[in-house]
Formats: sequence, structure tokens, C-alpha cells
Amino acid sequence: MNDWMRKVLDSKRAARRRLRALSFSEKLKLLEKLRERSLEISRSPLRRRENKKV
Repeated sequence: MNDWMRKVLDSKRAARRRLRALSFSEKLKLLEKLRERSLEISRSPLRRRENKKV
């Protein structure tokens, strides 16, 4: 395994530890933020496809 991949995996492990350490209410707050972002992205005009006739 090269150094770059080791850093990526270490970073993922650290992020998982941070998330695991959060309280349930903090996890719910994060979930709500992710949900809001997802809704914003889905409403973006850049995500809408034009109806094209073939």
C-alpha cells in the first residue's frame, strides 16, 4: 500500500471515530443538514434535464 492510500484510510478511520463519538442528538443534527443539502441540490436548475424529443 502506498503512502497516499495509507493517508486516505487513516483519514477515513479518524472521521469514523469522530462520528462514533457524537451524541445521538448531534448525529440527528448532521443528518438534518445532509437532508437539507440534498433537497437544495435536487431543486437546482442545473440538475433538471430538458425533455428532448428523439
